[in-house]
Amino acid sequence: MRYLALTLCCLFLAAPSGAETSKIPIPSLLLCEKNKNAVAHVVHNKVDWSYELDGPLKDVQPQPDGTMLITGGTKQVSLVRRYWKSFLVIWDWDKLDTGVVESAVAADWDTNGHPALILAADSKNPRLFLAEARTHEVKIRWEYKLSSAPRTVHLCPDSGNFLVILKNSEVEEIDYQNDKEVWSLGKNDGFKDIRDTVRDPWARTYVADAVKGSITCLDPHKKSVWETHLPFAPGAFQDMALSLFRKNNKRLLLASVHFAGGSRKTGNVVYLLNTETGKVLDWSDRLEKGLYPDFFKATLNEAFYYQKQ
Repeated sequence: MRYLALTLCCLFLAAPSGAETSKIPIPSLLLCEKNKNAVAHVVHNKVDWSYELDGPLKDVQPQPDGTMLITGGTKQVSLVRRYWKSFLVIWDWDKLDTGVVESAVAADWDTNGHPALILAADSKNPRLFLAEARTHEVKIRWEYKLSSAPRTVHLCPDSGNFLVILKNSEVEEIDYQNDKEVWSLGKNDGFKDIRDTVRDPWARTYVADAVKGSITCLDPHKKSVWETHLPFAPGAFQDMALSLFRKNNKRLLLASVHFAGGSRKTGNVVYLLNTETGKVLDWSDRLEKGLYPDFFKATLNEAFYYQKQ
């Protein structure tokens, strides 16, 4: 798994910090739509294609080889590639009958950038497990029992550990090599409703709290580096998702929010934040023609964070 840590860290290396410059535009996105089981691709502020599932969509993760790792539907987890106007399912986990996967990420890749090992969060039997990719027969290589049902899971590029967000708003960092929890975050730390949490290569943790309506950056000792209350909120914060990437030599955080009870004029907003300062660099609540479709997650359409530099 050392290859994993190096792969995750490399994008942020040698990225100088400096004064704020011109506004950085919202990048191309993948949207997980709320009202239909579909992943929508947004480029140049337009939806140019959509991929529909045969059941509830739960997550999407872009991969370095241009594929999408999709959680949801009757296949549970699938790797999908787009070919012009059609889609090819390379493999899926339709034979997984022992759990319900809420979130899945690639935990290791081969030399061509193809996912080789998948980390999955199971809510039916609360656990994390690692299984081989590229096979319909789900070969589980490791599993860890959780204290509560998981919402989503991420990799920790600083340690190679696994960061799981639980549905009870607690966060646990799991050392898979020693089968133990090594770090946690939750209500005892002043958070109310944690919807997503990501880690950067320097052990800074970014936390999205729906009750506070904010993103908080924590140092390795859980001390606040900055906290940004997201502006332009048309209603109560509901679904929140975070993604790290880099552009124009800036380390950036993409935050997407779906608001409950918002006005008909908007209900979904995407924000770009500077990870060093927490400053909101840009935000958007609409496409070129009309509003965003309701989504529970927006993420980058390319695996910027995983690419080698």
